[in-house]
Amino acid sequence: MPLYAFECTACGARFDRIKSLSDASAPECPNGHRATRRVYSPPTVIFKGAGFYSTDNRRGKKPEA
Repeated sequence: MPLYAFECTACGARFDRIKSLSDASAPECPNGHRATRRVYSPPTVIFKGAGFYSTDNRRGKKPEA
């Protein structure tokens, strides 16, 4: 099950919860408030190696004999 980040709209506390994809209910704040919202963040992507961008050095075509 995925780990989601939430923020309480009443007190501003941030917390993480493990929720299933089918669970639609919002979790309760650790301080007891019911008004929470999910916090979205960009995914972590790391490009390693050559060839990801058009400006990278690539092997040229072999000259024809």
